[in-house]
Formats: sequence, structure tokens, C-alpha cells
Amino acid sequence: MSAESHLTALPSVDDDMATSVPPAVAAILSEIPDQITKLSAKEKKIWRHVTQALHEYGLIHRTDAMMLTIICRTFVNWVDAEDELDRVKRDNGGSHIRESKNGYRAPDPAYYMARDYKKQLLAWLPEAALTIPSFHKIKGEAIGDGPQGSLFDDPIEKFRSQKAAIGMRIVGKK
Repeated sequence: MSAESHLTALPSVDDDMATSVPPAVAAILSEIPDQITKLSAKEKKIWRHVTQALHEYGLIHRTDAMMLTIICRTFVNWVDAEDELDRVKRDNGGSHIRESKNGYRAPDPAYYMARDYKKQLLAWLPEAALTIPSFHKIKGEAIGDGPQGSLFDDPIEKFRSQKAAIGMRIVGKK
């Protein structure tokens, strides 16, 4: 360790030095972060899909790597737990309820694993704008800026035009 600090003192508010601090960047650039840890093949596939989608809408930053790693791993674990639960149901006549030797009935542990991973995933998805409500909170201000509609407007067409206005792809258009 050297005696010299790598930290820089911040200028005081009362001094004129505050004017020498460069202004904050007006827009934060969207940038796909580097992976911070090794990911499995399944996790890498989810990583590429999610990061590319977020990058297209400008909703990703290079500091999002840790959060996205958690989301990708949790998603893959949830899918695996659901697959295990499906196997349990298939082997148990369509039910995830097991009966012990003394007659006690309880869900298979795979049920709890799938439930807990889903709960964790649903807690993390809004943090990365990966749910429709969280996406609208970030990008939705453009939706309400248009003129007020009429009672006779086609609601489907209005929805499509609002999505097109914020850059979302239109699905199901002939």
C-alpha cells in the first residue's frame, strides 16, 4: 500500500471549486456488460437473449452484470425445478402430493423448490425492467403524451400504435 490515496477529495459547496466539476452526462449509454462469473450453456443463452433485448430499448448498463447473473441463474434453476416437478407428477399419477408411510400427506420437495425459485425470479425481474409494468414505468411516459382518445377508437389499433410509438415490435399485424 502506498501512502498516496487513490481517492480524490470532492470540492466544497461553498468554494468556487464546485464549478470545476464536470457536469453529469445527460444520457447514460446503453451497454451490454461483461459477464462477471462463469455461466452454464443454458445461462449464457438466457444472458444473450435478455441483454440483447434490454440493449435494444436502452435499458441496460455495464453495471447491471451482477443483477443479470442472478436473474439468468434463477431462471435456469426455476425451469429445472419445474421440469423436476413435472417428472414427480408424471411418476405419481399426476399429483405432486406425496404420502408418507404413516399417512401424512405433503407436497414433494420439488414443489417448494419451484415455488421458491419462481418467487425469487418474480422479485428480480422488475429490477431489470423485465416485466410489462416495470417496462411501462421506465418507457411508459411516452404512452400518455398523445391526445386523448375517443370512445369510438379501436382499442386494439390504439394499443398497437402506442407500442409502436415507444419502439416495441408489433405482433400479430396482418
